Amino acid sequence: MARLSTEVSRTVESWGPEAAQALKRARNKDRFRSAVLAAWRTRPEVAQFILAHVNAIYVAEDPRPRKGPDKDRPWWVLGVYLDEPLARAELDAWQSVLFQCLRREGFAIDELRFFPAKWDMRARKLFAEDEAVTVGASPEPVRFAEEVAALDTVKRAVCLAFEDDEGAWALLEQVRGAAVREVPPTGAADEEPTDRRSGTRRFRLFLYVDDREEVRRVMAHVGRTVRSKAWSLGLPLASIWVRQAPASLSGQCAFRRVGPSVPLRNASLGDLAPSQGAGSAQT
Repeated sequence: MARLSTEVSRTVESWGPEAAQALKRARNKDRFRSAVLAAWRTRPEVAQFILAHVNAIYVAEDPRPRKGPDKDRPWWVLGVYLDEPLARAELDAWQSVLFQCLRREGFAIDELRFFPAKWDMRARKLFAEDEAVTVGASPEPVRFAEEVAALDTVKRAVCLAFEDDEGAWALLEQVRGAAVREVPPTGAADEEPTDRRSGTRRFRLFLYVDDREEVRRVMAHVGRTVRSKAWSLGLPLASIWVRQAPASLSGQCAFRRVGPSVPLRNASLGDLAPSQGAGSAQT
């Protein structure tokens, strides 16, 4: 194996510096993809969402002077440019996990840095082939990441609507499944429809709970406040729909005290939808 590795290195050197650099960039790209997929192995749709919004990566030495016992050691940085704030936020939240995965893939780096892509760089897609296969065929990864952020906003809105956190979590921990969907232009009789002309989007919140009647009573008191808080946080909720959670959601929890929220997927929401009026309550 060592002999084969040596022969490969000699062959690459014989191609010249430009070809060697191209091969190095290709290897770094493949290693970065593998590290992202490993870091988000339990949420592959989020990994694909991140890859679809990576515009460029680089590995470089930071020449700036440093303090501390390793101040004289070279300090290597891996920088990532992305054109989507949600993707940057996800990378920032999980950067320690990604860092370890990158090290396992062979990146000898000391630090990760994330930057917003600007101007012409936004038109570049480092993983365009992934986007064509995964995102182009189905926009689910984008919807999923947006919905995670929306449900995290709902969680904050509920906490703001209650006088104490324990009261808020008494409600949130009953939610087995949750989903946010855009209201169609017509809307329902007692909710504000989406205004296509002004570009204003409004959303419905679906909550699948253990005790629908109890949650309905709670939402009758705080539902309007929750919606108001959500609007102030940037999520225009037109209505909240409370539904009975089926046995298939037993033991699950849509809202976590620590970590991102867990939305129902589109297929799950369709499978769980009851007949009109049989299991829904709107507020």
